[in-house]
Amino acid sequence: EQFRQLLREKGFGEGQFKEYLPNTDGPMHTHDFSVMLIVVGGEFMLAQESGVTTYRPGEICELAAGAKHVERTGSSGARILLAKK
Repeated sequence: EQFRQLLREKGFGEGQFKEYLPNTDGPMHTHDFSVMLIVVGGEFMLAQESGVTTYRPGEICELAAGAKHVERTGSSGARILLAKK
């Protein structure tokens, strides 16, 4: 519930759960919206030109619109709650 409150305070929309399969690795890309997410299961990695950051359950990630990135997961995949603005 604290995360949902943070989303509202920062102007993000309603959160949605998303599942990532194990060992996900895609192409570098961008979005025309900002994203805020919290990891609820597994391990979620965000690769950007500056390096890779790993997020574990309970950790929050915020990504600005237009930021180049790749979503990756480890051997157990990941479950996240994310919102856009």
